Amino acid sequence: MNKLISATLLLLMLIPFKLDAQISVSGEVSPSAMFRISGKGLINLPFRPISISVNYGMGDFMLKTSTAIETRWKDAEFSDDMIQFREAYLEWYPSFGAVRLGKMIHTWGAADGNNPTDNLSPYDYYYMFLSGTDRKLGTFNVSGKAYFSDVQVELVLIPGFEWNRLPLNEPDFPIQISIPPGAIYSFPEDEFEFGARLQYAMGIGDISASYFRGHDRSFSPAGIDVDITPVLLGQDPSIIKHLSYRSTNVIGLDAVLFTGNWTLRGEFAYFSTLTPEIDYNISKFIYDAQYLQSVLQVEYAFANSIQLMGQLINTNYLSTESEFVPGSGLIEAQIILQDTSNHALDPLRAQLAGLGVPDFSAGMGTPFALIADQVIMLSSMVTLMDNNLELGALLMINLEETGYMANLNSSYSVMAGLKLDATISYFLGGEEDGNSFKQLEDFSHLNLGLSYSF
Repeated sequence: MNKLISATLLLLMLIPFKLDAQISVSGEVSPSAMFRISGKGLINLPFRPISISVNYGMGDFMLKTSTAIETRWKDAEFSDDMIQFREAYLEWYPSFGAVRLGKMIHTWGAADGNNPTDNLSPYDYYYMFLSGTDRKLGTFNVSGKAYFSDVQVELVLIPGFEWNRLPLNEPDFPIQISIPPGAIYSFPEDEFEFGARLQYAMGIGDISASYFRGHDRSFSPAGIDVDITPVLLGQDPSIIKHLSYRSTNVIGLDAVLFTGNWTLRGEFAYFSTLTPEIDYNISKFIYDAQYLQSVLQVEYAFANSIQLMGQLINTNYLSTESEFVPGSGLIEAQIILQDTSNHALDPLRAQLAGLGVPDFSAGMGTPFALIADQVIMLSSMVTLMDNNLELGALLMINLEETGYMANLNSSYSVMAGLKLDATISYFLGGEEDGNSFKQLEDFSHLNLGLSYSF
């Protein structure tokens, strides 16, 4: 956090202070709590009860900051980590477009909430059921946009690699993500990433093409190291698992069309990913895979403030080639096991004999790929009482195995800036092995909160 404060102050020094400078402050106070429908009480996950944005502008320059307080209802730890400097960047508006420098969140794509082309900023999986920038993390980068009539060109340069924030060993998170004890991470040697996007505005919508070269935001198995020496001393064998972040290239295409009351959105991303080279001699898992993610969305707005939306999210694995390269530790362990007749080592022999590359899983793309590869989402929204009451409903259906999510939400405006919010989410899964929606059933909950915007 101290580094971020120093960077913010440095950016501030780049703008000379003048009495006629424009300063704007806005924010939201939004405490909320989640309760399990099963009656097991409060779901104790982090939330952001306070967020503040401060903008300081002068002439063609603007310094923008966004800060949030994160805490829990139970076992809250009061420390510097509670303060999240989500964004802090300097923006310059030259005649050709805009240039930004600092910590910022990027959003790409045309679909609502589930964007396979939106990979520049990592995700915060604690907030995966939110939308927009609320579930993303800022990174240090420089970006520029240039406008040429109906064409917009964007370039983003990211000097340092950042990964998703995953709820590891979090008992209240619906899907358990575990790390093997003693696992070793291999981070990218070349952390530099970049993305480029070309957008063309038409009379009835716009179309964009994009390219991103970076690294998976979520880790994947990279190999194992085996040391059988402890077994010969009557101890458990030392099997150390290695994790890495694959190198991935993404080619994206998205479009949105407006025709009367209809809105059509489409988004496609082609991913090519490869396990990076690891210098030390472990038994390696090498992946060379290509997959395609797509989102098709249809919306219709009635004249009486009713809106309907349907969305098809799909992941198609085109090729998932993998290779297992034994390392010296494994070869030595197999020789030692072969030369001894100790039957107590039979389980270890069977484990090493059946060792292979774990199944491939995507490390980049829409976050909903964590729970399903193919889903349909249907939603509706209506505003009543002079737009003071907003009601919404959402149904998610897993097309590959038994899985449903139903969501009902309401928001009532008590007065200007003050709203009362209530949301109920219910999950239902089948009995198939590893069914994600079955794991989500205990996460069915009621969320109550209020929000005051200023």
